[in-house]
Amino acid sequence: MKFVLSFLCLLLIVTNSVLLLFQYDAYSSGLEENGQAFYYEQEVDMTVKKDKLVIKQHFNNMLNEEITILWPINSQNRSCDLETSDSCSRLTEDLTKFKAGEDSTQSVSFEIPLVDGLIDGQLIQDFLVKLDTGGVSLTSLHITDEVKRGGMWVSGLPVIGKTSLDLIDYTLSFGAGDVQELYWQQEVLPIQYEDENFTIYASSTLSDEVTNLLEDLNFTNNEHLAVLFVEDKNNINVSRITFIQQGDIASIQNQLIINHIQSEYDLSPDDQLIAEVLSSFLMEIPVGSAKSIWMYETINNYFTIDQRVEFQIALRNNKQLTAAKLDELLTAIIDLKTSFFVSNVQSGAVNFPLLFEDSRPVYIQELKQEHMKILFKDGKILYAAEPLLTSLGYTLNDTDKGLYVQNETRAFRFPIQEPFYVLNKKRYDALSEPFEIIGSQLYIEEAWMIRLFLLNIEKQDKRINIIQSAQF
Repeated sequence: MKFVLSFLCLLLIVTNSVLLLFQYDAYSSGLEENGQAFYYEQEVDMTVKKDKLVIKQHFNNMLNEEITILWPINSQNRSCDLETSDSCSRLTEDLTKFKAGEDSTQSVSFEIPLVDGLIDGQLIQDFLVKLDTGGVSLTSLHITDEVKRGGMWVSGLPVIGKTSLDLIDYTLSFGAGDVQELYWQQEVLPIQYEDENFTIYASSTLSDEVTNLLEDLNFTNNEHLAVLFVEDKNNINVSRITFIQQGDIASIQNQLIINHIQSEYDLSPDDQLIAEVLSSFLMEIPVGSAKSIWMYETINNYFTIDQRVEFQIALRNNKQLTAAKLDELLTAIIDLKTSFFVSNVQSGAVNFPLLFEDSRPVYIQELKQEHMKILFKDGKILYAAEPLLTSLGYTLNDTDKGLYVQNETRAFRFPIQEPFYVLNKKRYDALSEPFEIIGSQLYIEEAWMIRLFLLNIEKQDKRINIIQSAQF
């Protein structure tokens, strides 16, 4: 049996290695950009039993230095792989580290329990050992099912081949990068499309429109992606496996592009908005939700041609992107401070416009305000109302009758969209609105702020000072 499997593995690897070399070369050329201390190759032998996974994991090209081992949380029976010669030479007694040593290949063995057995449509996550500060450059994944369940295994790696023998089912996958998740389902979907970027599994042949789309997606991503055209699986999308309902071409296009960008930039599901805007700029087509498309078009329409190219280059050169980092890049390119990305992430479904800010720090009564923001909008200077007024000793209460602002001696009421305000029960006419809501935040116009709250504002080259001119 071992001879048959070994021969099969060798044949499959030799047959497909030429195709994978192109993918691996693209992957390895960009590794240094991701901030890992070192990169190693791994070979994973996984045996699927009735109630558990038995895993032997082999690490190659390890550094001659101490390396911390990060075990899967639910792993059991942790040990070294005694079947492999010298596999334990660097493993500490407490199994937490590999000591510094000349042996560049080490192996471990452990089990992952399947409490309810293997269930149709099951997603297994974080099932492999990680080496701290290390990144995976290449993975071989051998899956041997001793129960002969049939079905299909999907990891995101290209599947080199599979076979069913008298006693086992066997699948071999091989490709660049790590394996974060493993998915199994009973129904076997045939491969309808495959290239260096994607393996598409679907029950029916893809239309020419979809095939042309896939061929036109010139991704530079380093990790292969598995895509399953199935129903009711959209809620379990993960890093290298995407489930798409067989819908319209726009939905397929959006999902593939966005998932690709999430994987390339290591974005979490919570960073969906960032992934969608990134996708639009990098692919130069609007994709994603209505808000992300609006954000893309807002920035794109503001940019000059040179600024747009500069922004795209900056996105490609920065693989650790957050909303704050995107604002930093945008500020540098247009030479005006903005919090466009952070404000839109914080404002939820509400669109926060592209506005520019006074970059000088604000001091109120000589105390520096860390969360104070000053915006320029339509010729007006607007101050973030809540941090400003709170620092001056006021409380704010937004009700259905208007905004109440008060301290111990002064009580304001500002009705909703009515041309007056009330101070200590006396009504005053107003020719304009003192307050304005931008995104989900409340701002006050500078002239009204000075008049209503009796303030002096001193603007210096490197700071802005706000001082109360009188106390009531």
